Parts: sequence; structure tokens; C-alpha cells
Amino acid sequence: MNLQLPSGPSLSNCRDRLLRFFPNEYAYYDAIQTNDPNHIEPLDILVTVSMNSRVDTGEKVQKVHRGMAAACDPLLPRIPVDADILKFDPDLEVGESLLSAAISVPGVLSAVATKVLHRKRRNYIPMLDSVVVLFYLDALHLKSTQGRLQDKTKAAQATMPAWRAFREDLRANLTEIKALREELVKGGYVLTPVRILEVLIWMEAETRGYYREAKAQGLPANPRLGIAGSSP
Repeated sequence: MNLQLPSGPSLSNCRDRLLRFFPNEYAYYDAIQTNDPNHIEPLDILVTVSMNSRVDTGEKVQKVHRGMAAACDPLLPRIPVDADILKFDPDLEVGESLLSAAISVPGVLSAVATKVLHRKRRNYIPMLDSVVVLFYLDALHLKSTQGRLQDKTKAAQATMPAWRAFREDLRANLTEIKALREELVKGGYVLTPVRILEVLIWMEAETRGYYREAKAQGLPANPRLGIAGSSP
């Protein structure tokens, strides 16, 4: 199955790519459930190590957890637990407020913020690491703005065009992504449409070619680790 994204690119062999990715990756992030959807928990920070968050020491984990809990817990109840990116918050104002709050925490930029927050609202907040964001900034002819992603006063605003473009790509391909979701459920991989599209875009955009082709079989347990584009 192929997807044609309004943002421009075509994603090919989507089913095969997903069935290479999730047998290797699912257990380390997606299968680990959150206990309280309205509270940032230590586990929410710890599992992002498998997504190359680089929050990988005891001191970093504690600081990021306490900071994000203080900043984000008051805002999370504003977003329904089952919030749908295609229906809730049409201007993404609530989402930008939550992202801004998370980024205000030392050691957190958009990638870490969304790797944590996706766990809380899995069909509303995509995991916007630098691979995915730069994919969209390039497609939107906004690559010149990528420096703002490292500026804590501008990072949330600079990320929003990617989030909005992602939403429209999902809207245009929802029927196909739902069919892919059904295929994944048969294999025991329960995922939202948001997560499925984000993974497909990541696989298309990351430079090393992990999971894009059948030859990717036999990769090490965490190919996301060490990928230069997946920065905090």
C-alpha cells in the first residue's frame, strides 16, 4: 500500500515497512502503557530512552520528569484522553500551549516533549522528533526556520507548521491508514492512526534507511539509537 501526502512525497510499501518496524520496536515504547493520562509519570520519561531522547541519566530523568509534571499536568485535563487530531482543537492552540509548557523545562525541546506527551494523547500528539519536523519544514519550504527549533523561546511555534501539515496528511490518507491499523492489530500491535503515520514518515525521512527495505531485517534491537537526526 502506498500513501500520497498532500505535503508532497509518496510513501511506498507502507504495510511491509510497518511489519518490519513494529516487531522490533513495539515492546520498548508503544506497548508500555501510561497509568494516569493526566499526569506526567517517571515511566513516561524513562521509556523515551528507546526513542533516542537522550534523557539517559538519573539526574536528567528526575529533572525532566519533575519539570514536565509541574508544567504539563495543569494543562493535560484540557485535552480529552481520546482526543482526535482531526476533530479536537482545530487551530491546535491547546496543543501549542501544552508544547510550549513542556519546552519551558530545562533539557526539553520539541522532540523530548512530544516523545513524552504522545503517551498521554496517542491520537492527538504525534512524536515530532527532528527527523519528522525537518521532513515537513523541507516540504513546506521552511527549512530556513530550523534554527528556531533549538531556541526555547521559539521552538514550539517553529514546530507547529509540521504538526499542522502532519494533520492534513493524516486527514487525506485516513482510510488507508485505518486499513493498515487493522493489519497491525492482527499481529498484536495496537496503535493509533497518528502513530502509524508518524512512523511511516520517520522511516521515509531518516537517512540510514532503517526498515525502508527488506534488507533491513536483522537490525540491532534499537536502530533509532544513534541516529543523528533524532535529537532532543
